[in-house]
Amino acid sequence: MSRILENFPLFPISIIIFPGEIQPIHIFEKRYKQLINDMESSGEIFGIPFIKDGKLCEFGSGVVIHKILAKSPGGEMDILVRGVNLFKMMSIEEQLPGKLYAGGSVMILDEMNKTAVQMLQEKFITYKQQLSVINKMPGNTTDAHFPRHILDIAGQLPLEIDEKYKIIKLSNSELREQLLIEKLNFLLMINKKLQEVGYKFYLN
Repeated sequence: MSRILENFPLFPISIIIFPGEIQPIHIFEKRYKQLINDMESSGEIFGIPFIKDGKLCEFGSGVVIHKILAKSPGGEMDILVRGVNLFKMMSIEEQLPGKLYAGGSVMILDEMNKTAVQMLQEKFITYKQQLSVINKMPGNTTDAHFPRHILDIAGQLPLEIDEKYKIIKLSNSELREQLLIEKLNFLLMINKKLQEVGYKFYLN
C-alpha cells in the first residue's frame, strides 16, 4: 500500500536513481548545502524530483546520503547518494518551515518494486556472470546475493535517463518487467560479442 509523507525535503535535479543505485552529486547552492547537512546529521531520506526539459515531473527518487566525498571550506560538497524508493509528487512548497530548501507531500511507490518474474531474475544473473567473465573478476557469481526485485535489478543496469523515466511511467509491473527483459536481451547479445572478440584477440 502506498504511503504519504508530508514535509518531505526535496532537491529537484535532472537525475533518476533507482533503489540500490549509487550516484554522485555536486552541492554548491546554499539551500542544498543546508539540506545535505541536515540529512547527514539525521540520516533521513530526502527526495530528488526529476526535472525533464526544465520542468518538474510528477515522479522522483527517495535517496539517502551514502558518502561525503569532499567538502570545501566554503561548504561545497561532492557526495554519493543511494536510492531507496520512488515517489509521486502530490504537492510542493518552495521552502519548508524554517528551511531554505523545498519540500512537499509525496506518495511513496513501494508497490513498483515487486519481486521480479523468474525470467527477469535469470537473465539478470546471466548478465552479471557475463560481466564477471569479461572483466576477469569471477568473484561470487552464484545467484544467492543478486537482487530479486524489479527496480533493484533496474538500478544495476546501464539505463539512459529516458529509459528510467519510461520504466517509472509504465502502468504496471508486467510492462516494466518486459522492458527490462528486452534491455537484458540486448545487453546479453552485446556481451556475447565482446566475449567472442576478446577470446579471438587472446588466441591471436
